[in-house]
Amino acid sequence: MRFNVLLSVLFCFLLFQSKGQTTYKNREYSLATENDVYLLQDSDRYYSNGIIFHKRWVPGGDKSNKDTLKSIYDFEFSHKTYTAQDLLFRDFDSFDRPYAGLMTFGLSQQRFSSPSFSRTIGVETALIGDISGAQLFQDWYHNKLGFKTPRGWKFQIPNEFLVNLKASIAKQLWILPKTLDLVLDSEAYLGTGFTHFTQRIDFRFGKLQHLENSSFKNASIGKGSDKATAYNYFFFGYGTQIVLHNILIEGSLFNDRAPHTEEALTNFRHWRMGWATNSHNTTFKMVYNGLSPEVEGNKVHGYITFELAIMLAPKNPFGE
Repeated sequence: MRFNVLLSVLFCFLLFQSKGQTTYKNREYSLATENDVYLLQDSDRYYSNGIIFHKRWVPGGDKSNKDTLKSIYDFEFSHKTYTAQDLLFRDFDSFDRPYAGLMTFGLSQQRFSSPSFSRTIGVETALIGDISGAQLFQDWYHNKLGFKTPRGWKFQIPNEFLVNLKASIAKQLWILPKTLDLVLDSEAYLGTGFTHFTQRIDFRFGKLQHLENSSFKNASIGKGSDKATAYNYFFFGYGTQIVLHNILIEGSLFNDRAPHTEEALTNFRHWRMGWATNSHNTTFKMVYNGLSPEVEGNKVHGYITFELAIMLAPKNPFGE
């Protein structure tokens, strides 16, 4: 009930945004919540909950050059919780995936060399295990909302500090200008926590922008933001991932202290469909995510993402 009220308030906030002249925006703050309980299927398993915060900004004045039309820096904080299928099992021999908590801090740079092409590089540091606070947080909100109490946290993946490097490229291909396109994304992760390679394709339709100015790639700030108009679009995507290591399932690369681990499947798939709406100052996204089994014998899993982003103008009206 509380969530439905909050969602209604967010929709009203978006719908009644001023449609007058807009201004240059040089920074953005976003907050996303992800949970399978939003599907209203009495399900709470695997990727159980996520809270993700981003601060994005463009460097002084966002001055472009011959190689870069726009450059956006992104600081991320995320807190994610992973559990077995049945939270009431006490014996880890019955778990179909390890319990794990993950707290991540990341910094990345996205550069647009053309309106339809971007490159991103970044680094993440993370804490896994009891030190992440996932058990305390899940026990707290399960108790507050009347959900069943998980019984397997004492068998979670142990404490460890992680470092991961990531890089990606994205290419937009128009099918019908400003109305229908497809976006190709290629991503690589390499690190002590995760090593995988992902290829994704997304189809979008609606009132579309070039990637350089689109909320789809979190690029609504910087160059072009002073000419932005309100728009909406839908998207459908499918991705496949080659997994070489996933600490959330397989435990540490350096030790075998985890009381319970599983072998991660090397081929993982993710499909999604969603809707995004933009005003001059805000973006709201609602996305359904479907996940193939990550461990042999697991079930297909799904969850919903709700995300709200607010773009702000610089204190200096000239954006410097």
